Amino acid sequence: MKVFLQKIALFFVIVTVMDVVFGWACGWLQENAKGGRIKGVHQTAKEQVADIVVMGSSRAHHHYASSVISEMTGMSTHNAGVDGSGIVLVSGLYDLMVERYSPRVIIYDIEPAFDIYVYAEDGNNTRYIGWLRPYYMHPEVKEIICRVDPSERVKNFSAMFRYNGKIADLLKDQFVVGDFTFDGYAPLQGEMKTDPDVKKFEEVPILDTLKLHMMEDFIAMLCASDTRLIMTASPKFGAVSSDVFAPVMALCKQYGVEFWDYYAAEEFQKMEYFKESMHMNDKGARMFSECIAKRINDKLL
Repeated sequence: MKVFLQKIALFFVIVTVMDVVFGWACGWLQENAKGGRIKGVHQTAKEQVADIVVMGSSRAHHHYASSVISEMTGMSTHNAGVDGSGIVLVSGLYDLMVERYSPRVIIYDIEPAFDIYVYAEDGNNTRYIGWLRPYYMHPEVKEIICRVDPSERVKNFSAMFRYNGKIADLLKDQFVVGDFTFDGYAPLQGEMKTDPDVKKFEEVPILDTLKLHMMEDFIAMLCASDTRLIMTASPKFGAVSSDVFAPVMALCKQYGVEFWDYYAAEEFQKMEYFKESMHMNDKGARMFSECIAKRINDKLL
């Protein structure tokens, strides 16, 4: 029995050592990524120190040309948009960012499916915390992750779990150069050729209380800081109403935060400005970024 217990103890020691080494190796790969999504997220969290930071989903990632905003405002700009992300990831990235510095302005582009309502692919919002798990040891990030799923408090003892699903990206991004520039903007090329059948909510969307609570916490936190928060709704082709943003508009009104609504703006409802209905192409994004920059100059400078 004594020998058996010794073997069991040795097994757990070996597994623990392997887990620690694995976590160290993944952390090194993350810090030294040359490009790709790994580089983009780590850059936002740990490296960039821009005056203006754009946050949100792919609509933020592809709609805000950092160089255009920088040139017109005279303030450095970083696009921190992450495809398929929402308030859960944004909250964590912001907490990591302010450990180093406080940006002068945060522009948050709202995506209703990821920031306000229950979305079929959310997995109870667990899909948003994948990019945050490598930073689990940061107290504020840990709180966000466990707020989404309390069982993560146990799972994240393992570094292997924290980097689960990221190994391919970690390895690939050691060799991908130029996929992300330092300003973070990812332009889309090409334009729509036919007017699509733009899908609308077929039923009344269901509010996601966790997202809304986290959104309110985020807004309140920014309002108590030295950073100016601007909430935006960038153009969507075929949009005729901004009613889906009503819950966030109400929070903005409550906290005195500006909401710049371009969702159904007529001046951008041109196919030549869009790659597809949800995302503008580079031409449209640059036109839109000029509009945002002009408004920043009017309001801030």
